Amino acid sequence: MRDLTPIPFPDLVRRMRREVEVSKAIFDLPIRKWHIPKHEPDFTTLHFSRPASTPLGPAAGPHTQLAQNIVLSWLGGGRIIELKTVQVRDQLDIPRPCIHVPNVGFNVEWSQELKVSEAALEYAKAAYLIHILKDTKGLGVFATDSGFETVLDVSVGYDLDGIRSEKVTRFIRIMKEPDPVFDELREQLTGDLSEFRDVELPRPLSDCVTVSTFHGCPADQIESIARYLIGTLGLHTTIKLNPTLLGFEPVSELLIERLGYDSLELRRDAFDQDLMYDDAIAMFQQLRPFADRHGSSVGAKFTNTLVVTNNPAFFPTQREPYMYLSGPPLHVISMNLMQRFREDLGFEFPVSFSAGIDARNFAAAVACGMVPITTCTDLLRQGGYGRLPSYLRALGRAMERLGVSGRDAYVLAANGHGAEAVEAAFSGVAGGTEVWQREGRRLSDVAARTPDQLPTELLDAARAADLDGQRLLLEATRTAGRLNGRDIVARLLDDSRYHASANQKAPRRIESRLSLYDCINCDLCISACPNDAIFAYASVPLTVATEKLTVRPRQGMYREVGTGFSIHGTHQLAVLHDSCNECSNCEVYCPEEGAPYRVKERLFLNRDDFDASPREDGFYRDGKVLHARLEGTELAVVPEPEGGGAILDSGGVQLQINWHPFDVRLLGNSAGGLTIDTAQLWRVKTVWEAIYHSSMPNMVNPGLTYE
Repeated sequence: MRDLTPIPFPDLVRRMRREVEVSKAIFDLPIRKWHIPKHEPDFTTLHFSRPASTPLGPAAGPHTQLAQNIVLSWLGGGRIIELKTVQVRDQLDIPRPCIHVPNVGFNVEWSQELKVSEAALEYAKAAYLIHILKDTKGLGVFATDSGFETVLDVSVGYDLDGIRSEKVTRFIRIMKEPDPVFDELREQLTGDLSEFRDVELPRPLSDCVTVSTFHGCPADQIESIARYLIGTLGLHTTIKLNPTLLGFEPVSELLIERLGYDSLELRRDAFDQDLMYDDAIAMFQQLRPFADRHGSSVGAKFTNTLVVTNNPAFFPTQREPYMYLSGPPLHVISMNLMQRFREDLGFEFPVSFSAGIDARNFAAAVACGMVPITTCTDLLRQGGYGRLPSYLRALGRAMERLGVSGRDAYVLAANGHGAEAVEAAFSGVAGGTEVWQREGRRLSDVAARTPDQLPTELLDAARAADLDGQRLLLEATRTAGRLNGRDIVARLLDDSRYHASANQKAPRRIESRLSLYDCINCDLCISACPNDAIFAYASVPLTVATEKLTVRPRQGMYREVGTGFSIHGTHQLAVLHDSCNECSNCEVYCPEEGAPYRVKERLFLNRDDFDASPREDGFYRDGKVLHARLEGTELAVVPEPEGGGAILDSGGVQLQINWHPFDVRLLGNSAGGLTIDTAQLWRVKTVWEAIYHSSMPNMVNPGLTYE
């Protein structure tokens, strides 16, 4: 299995700064695709009492395990970011490919691909980068200094012993007390990066956690995990629930009979061994008073992905008989489970959601009073992280139609349940009934006529009665969300876009095979890559005749006609090996036949990663030396500073290369041998000049220093 290698922190900082200046982008996301905060509408919400400037974020998954991923989610408008799940077993053999999202989504479940200690550092790096962007107003892009409040939500799994282990507990303590890690990062910001050493950083990095448990984890163990996180570690805790809670027959009816996904096969054993609905209800009823006593909160996340029978055409190396469904059909299933659970629980509680969320249903999900609303499958489609701002634009339009300017007012007004929800909130606290008897008619009139004022009027009425207004407002929005959910969920099955017939179309294909250079340059692979592993570079078009050179031990050099070398376009693509986990999402979205992560030029960050992949061609730079492995032959090339030539060394054979006019001479041969087409030399020259010495920043050439 390929290992991910985190990008050095100074390189990330330097590239951010340089890329904004040169390319008007950060990590390949153009400024035009960022979420640009405005004063109105105000999307601000609370997540366990901490403010977040939007209720939107990426779900714990492929988009939240590397620092650059997390920053890209933030640039798109994500302000509650669920970090990739960590677990004690951090050396997993994960099947590849692991993602297949041609329309609906399928994946092979996996936790973090980094060691737990690496994940802690990576999340700290992401937080530092985000706070650099906050402190500098997006390195000069944003006109306002508001709209940047961000909450990081950690995720841990998968069983009690693992979560209580020293490894995972230490990770959580770092999230709560990150100063030593932040100090380590500050020390790396020297020279031209010293200006960022004094950026104010968050403490704690996170004080909320989502628990992801394995399928079949019993209720008593899940409850024990929550008690450990709440009582021992002092964390606000969300428990991620599985859609199997709804039951085999109800899920089968929704998925296959009503939505028409008859090509999918549910596994009854996955339902039978998983947490039962009544047990889950009882568990939350027991955990609520426990959390209250410890000054924390406990909530639920709807939902994890849905277990279905594996399709070997999607995941041929998957050893287990399962794959996991996401996207449009999961949205309907999870919304139904969410609504039923809230109706049956007997009290309002924190609810977050992630299942088939996209720009078209985001505003409705927000109206259900859930925080946060996170997404994953939709970000794996064309546009990637650049799809996020459309979610917030859609929410803004929905708020404008209702004449409200804030998230709380929107939830209260969305389906006309504001007055009912406010009455329920007051009725649930001592002295609140009297307030409603006195103020109810006026507040109901506000809800009907000027709904944007309802949150303010509720707070004023609470303050006059010496009640906790913020708590009442929170309770009112949760109640309104539950009531709104009745209307919203009831309409889902009639929406054709969730049906199988609307989700059959795969990404388009053309009759062309992908090659090293000169693809159709749609750049879909760049946005489809959750790790920002694929990037563009500018080459010089060139067509030259080449020679096949053969050097035999203790002999001279022989020349034959070569294959030729040609680059027609200026726009080319390359892959950073260290950030690519071979998920195959770029292959799904590439219009040509082939996988960009296999075909395009490959760059390595260091010698260790280069040596660890002996069957893959590619390049890495060590100071003034460019190392290459091409068609199995390893080369070390030292370009001359003026660009007129280079010295090549391979297995004891040294060649002098002159580019203008082109000529290759044998400098030395210490009993070595070499056969190489000079097309490979032109390839080396292109990589050196167009990638490593380009004015366009990338992960192996992050930017100019300012010393």
